[in-house]
Amino acid sequence: MTRRQRLAATLRGEPTDRTPFCLWMHSTVHERTVERFTRFTLDFYRAYEPDFAKVMYDEAYDLPVNYEYVSELKVWRLLEEFDPEVGGFGRQLEALRRVRGQLDPEVPVIQTVYSPFHVARRLAGRRILEDWDREPEAVRYGLNIIAANYRRFAERCLREAVADGFFFAPQGCEASWMSEGQYRDMVEPSDRSVLETLRQAPVLILHIHGEKDTYFDLLSTYPCDAISWEDRLAGPSIAAARRRTSRCLMGGIDHYAARTASAEEVLRQAQDALEQAGGQGFILAPGCTFFNDTPVENLKALRAAVC
Repeated sequence: MTRRQRLAATLRGEPTDRTPFCLWMHSTVHERTVERFTRFTLDFYRAYEPDFAKVMYDEAYDLPVNYEYVSELKVWRLLEEFDPEVGGFGRQLEALRRVRGQLDPEVPVIQTVYSPFHVARRLAGRRILEDWDREPEAVRYGLNIIAANYRRFAERCLREAVADGFFFAPQGCEASWMSEGQYRDMVEPSDRSVLETLRQAPVLILHIHGEKDTYFDLLSTYPCDAISWEDRLAGPSIAAARRRTSRCLMGGIDHYAARTASAEEVLRQAQDALEQAGGQGFILAPGCTFFNDTPVENLKALRAAVC
């Protein structure tokens, strides 16, 4: 099977010639131009040859002139809708076009899209919760503007950069940030707004970000083809998740432990994940991004487990 065929069959829960795997790593300050990021992404893909290329250009979200962060309540209402072909989104799109153009057509290319709250948290930190308590409509306005910009960005990813799908990464969906009820009120509406556009893609992977007490059952109701989560840290286990959702599952490797574990330990963890998954509808992957100091041998253990 080709990588494209293997991924499509896996997302449908059908038998495949082997279990697909994926891994990814954030770029650094050294890879922030379009040219360098494209090279970084292609080099990383070619070094490990996963079943799809995950693109996540770590650009800062563009704010109005004179603001680097949402440093006070009024800034939420100053956020602007913009053309995704300019600024940080424009550089992401250009990098995505180049990555897609230089990989074999049978390699699916999946663009990472952060949730509006994920972006807002980067802009304001925990003060976003204080702002919500003081003036929820101001924060809601900001989240809606971010969502509108991501919808336009996603449309360009599909129409012009020919992305095969999206990896949608919500944040805040854990007890250390807010209650489940507050997540439903504050965050879920903007999540679903973006997901309406992302669902137009052939592939939509939902990543539940969090290391403890995440709202797995809530987010598993989101429209998606596969669910990625930190199963080794936050739970539920792969076996337990299999009983709670019929969707394709993605995970199995503790990305924190992989920094110091031996390659043999990572391989054993991968083999355990494959056994829990039961043979179909599963993508072997880290629970979240591998850190830049993870040994190469540990990254290669994922491929060794399935090939």
